Amino acid sequence: MIDSEATAKGRRDFLKSVALGSAALTSAGSALLGNFDSDGLGVSRARAQGTRYKMAFIQWQPHTVPAAWSKGIEEVLKPQQVIDYELLDGQNKVEVQASLMDALISKGTSIIFLQPIDSVALAPSIAKAKRAGIAVITLNIDATEAHAAHVEMNHYYGAMDIARTMGEAMQGKGKVAILNAPPGIIIRDQRTSGFVDGLKKDHPQIEVVADQVADWDRKKAQDVLRTILAAHSDLGGVYGVNDSMALGAVDVAKEKGLIGKLVVFGNDGEVAALESIEAGELTGTQYTDVYQQGRLAAAAATVLTTGGVPATAFAHQAHLLMPYVITTKKNVASIQPSQRW
Repeated sequence: MIDSEATAKGRRDFLKSVALGSAALTSAGSALLGNFDSDGLGVSRARAQGTRYKMAFIQWQPHTVPAAWSKGIEEVLKPQQVIDYELLDGQNKVEVQASLMDALISKGTSIIFLQPIDSVALAPSIAKAKRAGIAVITLNIDATEAHAAHVEMNHYYGAMDIARTMGEAMQGKGKVAILNAPPGIIIRDQRTSGFVDGLKKDHPQIEVVADQVADWDRKKAQDVLRTILAAHSDLGGVYGVNDSMALGAVDVAKEKGLIGKLVVFGNDGEVAALESIEAGELTGTQYTDVYQQGRLAAAAATVLTTGGVPATAFAHQAHLLMPYVITTKKNVASIQPSQRW
């Protein structure tokens, strides 16, 4: 059988791609799966043929961000052909998420993906899952109870970079307001502290004159900002801890003729925010590929489950920070349609 030069080259290219792919997976996997207790893995032997695994994602409530995570998770789990996956609604209530955790534990779920509403209040449920041998992987919002793995965008340093870029747009001076999330959520503190520390570091002449809760909500953000503007008519900037609140600020800026005068930044990078940036309304946001965040979490979950690795095998919680881009009118076009969620 004659092996042509083209065929040989094709084989070489294939082997090269496999090697590169393996290296990339090893790099990402080491962050998520590098904390096993090697003395007591408890990894089970080969599974019986035909075994199916149950996985579920308990979202905080329906929103573009968890919807994108779920899509990314499904993209990885569906081809496995041995995993049953479901998306569950936490209804923005701690007691609902806790009840759903109990139900999944009793059903013998293999992996629970969780976006905890309250980082402290969900800790007992996570501990219960661990005792049952169920690995919990949190997305974007961490919990105080250590678990298998946590995947998130870089909240603190991303917020520092938002402060730097926002301050440049404000020419290093003026007053800003923060439209914030409710207390009790770790990323609220990370995104707020990073922003405040970033202003102190890069733009010490900018003053934070208000830090008000707007419940992650666009409509609530509109009401809160109107009240802030009544007290600070010379406000120069608004930082929304998520894009929904930032877009609420944009709505008010339109209403009051402040587009182009009021600098507004969000955080997350959802498609509505990117479109608002392109329209010259929202000044900027921190963008992360949330589909990829879900894919990485699902890849880790698949390896753990099909490898028979129980929750008790982890000596420490694994942690992976996703890359981000501070996105403004200058670079928003670089985010391709397939990357927008």
